Amino acid sequence: MSDWLPVIIVGFAIALVLGPVMWLKPNARDSRLADLRSRAAQAGITVQIQALPVALGDGTAAVYYHRWQNRKGLSVGWVLDKQRIEHELNFSGVWDWADGQPAPQGAWKYLRELLERIPRDACAITATPVGLGIQWPESGGNQAFQKLMASLDEYTPLIEEAIRKVSSRAATEGLS
Repeated sequence: MSDWLPVIIVGFAIALVLGPVMWLKPNARDSRLADLRSRAAQAGITVQIQALPVALGDGTAAVYYHRWQNRKGLSVGWVLDKQRIEHELNFSGVWDWADGQPAPQGAWKYLRELLERIPRDACAITATPVGLGIQWPESGGNQAFQKLMASLDEYTPLIEEAIRKVSSRAATEGLS
């Protein structure tokens, strides 16, 4: 027994060192999310974690923001949330405005098209001073990620122009 005591002590010491190191190693899900967010950052997309829309309950999901080309004069602050049930009074199917504040009507056509193209599990579309964001639980793998990125690339410039406020001077010049 005394011959085995040093081996047992060394084995125990190795376990004490390797145990915490193994806990620090990211799991497969964390590695996948880090890869998605890294690829988004390389494409100029900002990712923030935010609370889910009220209708979807507690929890959080990532919001992928495509930055505006020119932030000045945009009508932002509106959010299009996914609702629990589809209703004819909603903006489009299960999608409706949070807090009753809609986007400018000129953007509605593009928003309806965008809703058809984003991943099915997307939770919200939001316009902030940062840019146009799509809240998504980062599921669906690479195909859903590519769909999200392509949708943001295509529709952000269109929505940006549709929500640009026309200055009162430019409006009166157009009437002359």
